[in-house]
Amino acid sequence: MGPSGDWWRFVPAEQLRRRRFKAWRLRWKERLRRRGVAIALAFLCYGLVVIALLLHLPPLVGLLALAPMVLLPLLGYLTYWLLWKEFHE
Repeated sequence: MGPSGDWWRFVPAEQLRRRRFKAWRLRWKERLRRRGVAIALAFLCYGLVVIALLLHLPPLVGLLALAPMVLLPLLGYLTYWLLWKEFHE
């Protein structure tokens, strides 16, 4: 039986595999649309690129590729702090 109920027994045998695959695909599609999962996948992909650069090129190139990941949150915080200071003092 399928994970969502007993209605799978009413699906014709020739359509069962296709419908289960479609349901599985839709579940994964919805999971990947979640914000947290998308952010995690983006960081994972970027991390894999950085690791590949560190393994195949001089370390300086890998560190340059890692710089946006480290510096962007700092720049965002600095911008937030400057704007807050401008409007509250």
